[in-house]
Amino acid sequence: MSLSIYEGLTHQNIEKPTVRIMNEKLPRELILEIFSRIPVKWLFQLRCVCKRWCNFIDDPCLPNMHLAQATTREEALILVHWFHVRHRTSSLRLMKEHDRSPKAIVEFPNRGRYDLENSCHGLLCFVKCGKEEEAFVSNPLKGELLMLPRSIIMSRWAHLDRYGLGFDSSTKRYKIVRVFFRDFDWANQGYQLGAEVYTMGTTSSWREISQVPCYPLYKKGAYANGALHWLVNHEFSPDDLKSMVISFDFRQEEFKSIPHQEFSSKVSKWFELVDLRGYLGMVDFSLAAHIEIWKLKDYEKKEWVREYRIDIKPPHGVSINQYIEVVGLMGDGEILLERYKKLVAYNPKTNGLRCIQILNNDPDMDTPQVYVYTGSLVSISGAIKS
Repeated sequence: MSLSIYEGLTHQNIEKPTVRIMNEKLPRELILEIFSRIPVKWLFQLRCVCKRWCNFIDDPCLPNMHLAQATTREEALILVHWFHVRHRTSSLRLMKEHDRSPKAIVEFPNRGRYDLENSCHGLLCFVKCGKEEEAFVSNPLKGELLMLPRSIIMSRWAHLDRYGLGFDSSTKRYKIVRVFFRDFDWANQGYQLGAEVYTMGTTSSWREISQVPCYPLYKKGAYANGALHWLVNHEFSPDDLKSMVISFDFRQEEFKSIPHQEFSSKVSKWFELVDLRGYLGMVDFSLAAHIEIWKLKDYEKKEWVREYRIDIKPPHGVSINQYIEVVGLMGDGEILLERYKKLVAYNPKTNGLRCIQILNNDPDMDTPQVYVYTGSLVSISGAIKS
């Protein structure tokens, strides 16, 4: 059967991929190049067209080619993480506009509350904290989930531990880093941190590393420029702290502090780190009348620029003096905001807001966590075998 080609190679002005039958046979390299430019959510549908297409889409060379083209495709999916309070079960759901109860695409393996730590190349890292920590990595679009081995090193304050997923470009392997409290003295606010790394596809255990961050980490991380970034936990930091951002380089396995411009506040709860299509973004909520989003434009020179200023006004009922989460950058350039089950899109071109979704108000469901997600063809089983 001859190959059908996706016309235009972009999806800016069409709702569904259109194809046309070519009589001539094309070289494998060209076919893979064409598929690398098609949004991943459509590729999973195109796998069902015929066995030949399925073989091309499952080609082990395609995931890396598809990732390389990610910045040229204006695509972003909205994932909703539901937690059922009564049953204590969690699931991931792919949200569509005006669909308030989307079907689950991933059911979490065990009962309990999980938190997203970060995403990398379409893979998500989740952690359940409690008496026994659990962590797993998932590609939700492929329905894959991998439980990570438990560490033999117990944390003295597990709910403040941080995990993070990243890619080591030198070995072409995915790694997970864990930062934990080796010791903690509540009376004197004294602590000793530890860190360890798990490499997918090598050993079945964690490996402790000697280098640790200079301060405890805060909130979930943001992956950009081959490194994972966290805010510093302000409760443990000195008054003369010059940087609120700590990074972990997965290749060198080193923690570093990243300088940034001066902010009026250094209290971590008023800031968030976000992924701005591969750039590190820092959201400042501390201002009285608006939100500012800064982008690390030049990673080598550590040059930050103010990319967005968002004025939150009625009629959407999202006042700036109440907590609003900047979820991420959507495919059309809009910024997705979330507050109390209401999703609002900010358009930087018009400086306008529009309400795009009110999430399910089922009393048995906890307030959903919402993520802007760029899907990928990366397979967890492939990452283990590589």
